[in-house]
Amino acid sequence: MDNVLICLTLLSLFIISGIISRLVLSVPAPFIQIAVGAVASFFIPLLQVSFNPEVFMVLFIPPLLFSDSWHFPKREFLSNTKPIIMLSIGLVFFTVVGLGYLIHWLLPILPQAACFALAAAVSPTDAVALKSMTAKLGLPLRMWHILQGEALLNDASGLVSFKFAVAALFSGLFSIQDAFLSLILISAGGILIGVLLSYGFVWILGRLSLHRFEETTIENLLLILLPYSAYLAAEFFHSSGILAAVAAGFTIDKVGFLDRTMVNMRIEGRFVWGMLELTLNGIIFVLLGIYLPNTMHLIDEIGISFSLGFTIVGIITFSLIFLRFIWVSLMLPLDKLFTSKKTKVWQLPDFTLLLAMSFGGIRGAIALAAILSLPNFISSGIAFPARDLLIIIVVGVVLCSLILSTIVLKIVLPRLKITTSSNPLDEENTARIAAAQAGIKAVERKMSAIIKDLNESEAAVCQQVGNALMASLNLFIVSAVGEEAEKNTSLQALTYEEKLRLSALDAARHELRKLKRQGKINNTTMINMMHRLDLRQFSLMDENKIYPRKHD
Repeated sequence: MDNVLICLTLLSLFIISGIISRLVLSVPAPFIQIAVGAVASFFIPLLQVSFNPEVFMVLFIPPLLFSDSWHFPKREFLSNTKPIIMLSIGLVFFTVVGLGYLIHWLLPILPQAACFALAAAVSPTDAVALKSMTAKLGLPLRMWHILQGEALLNDASGLVSFKFAVAALFSGLFSIQDAFLSLILISAGGILIGVLLSYGFVWILGRLSLHRFEETTIENLLLILLPYSAYLAAEFFHSSGILAAVAAGFTIDKVGFLDRTMVNMRIEGRFVWGMLELTLNGIIFVLLGIYLPNTMHLIDEIGISFSLGFTIVGIITFSLIFLRFIWVSLMLPLDKLFTSKKTKVWQLPDFTLLLAMSFGGIRGAIALAAILSLPNFISSGIAFPARDLLIIIVVGVVLCSLILSTIVLKIVLPRLKITTSSNPLDEENTARIAAAQAGIKAVERKMSAIIKDLNESEAAVCQQVGNALMASLNLFIVSAVGEEAEKNTSLQALTYEEKLRLSALDAARHELRKLKRQGKINNTTMINMMHRLDLRQFSLMDENKIYPRKHD
């Protein structure tokens, strides 16, 4: 019963933080979620439980990384493969070595292997934290793609480094060759398992879709199981569960998800995944807030002053940022990283760009989960050296990273004068116009085929319907590519059409409620009819988003 109450309490805290974040728009939602969690932990004894890193990693991380990689633009990932790999692998190892030696110099009482374990825990950036903290900051698209791609991939290299640092503490031995080989095997195994399971799940979904059931809950539940299955299968075979979930998300469209599934499943899945992602994301930060009082207790237990702890955390946090700054400035040729060979895409001041890239490496809950997975004892009766101190430092680094990145990026990003070779809205409009033109041709072909078998009056009706549909599609095209006067007229027509349809839908709902009050229809009929009207309005609202607009 306690576990059920804890889950309901976490969900309630997430809802409360969501309400507050709507009222306090100037504060990023993750900060509010952390604050709500921290305050709640003082007043709700039920929440004063130990943080299980294994449960956290299995329950929260696979679906979130799967969703992020699923919706990540694959073309942009391939075009930015070099910087993403250099950041997700090269920078991680550079950080582990550089920060590990710095921590050992700063805290000589710690064994060197423990210092490297701490450095490895905070070396990877966090995809969930990055997405949450930068959602409203307006990162340049290419920078966002590189940072997100880095965050999706660097967990494997960071956790492999962490694993070997902990193993070295147990055995006293460390081999760079073994670590590199292990990284390759663990990464390749995770990617292979994710791809294979993605193929398997989509094949099953395709077979289920052949039966054309209106109810698609089973299909969507099966899809939710995919990242969990990939993660657990990879971990069972001692591979990277994180990369397995990411690989499954990257390949799901490639293996035919859009072609083999029904439209009602995809519509339902859009809402299911949106709610799941938002909820899990928020609860992660609520949990981080709940754990903060435990950190304060640990500070008291190990007997260090708050000022000393704050100083240590500050030095390590700024060292992380400085090492990232050095890596990006020295190892990545910025002229190749942010410009194509044919056309200049970005023309930015190097220092401003470096600041944005350096503070864009946000740490999150995965670092906390990694450090909490440290064993209490390294051998019989011998405690893990300074485990509580390492936990305190990681919690502090995560919080400092979130706060500093938000503040600095808000200052730096407006100073980036970005010129891009293409506007994403232009690309969307091009695709929509092409789709509308294809639709007109399809209507013409189908109408011609149908009319052949109809008499004169039936053919006239079919032609009237077809012409009206083609006129609507053509209105959409003209609003994007016609002459200026035609564009304005078409956009006005589309706007008036939307207003009239919404008015008709509102009147229909009012009439249904009236019939229900009069007892002419029951509540089941009203609910079913309301659902159909809601679907029509949702379709209308979605159509409004795809009208081509002029952008300044």
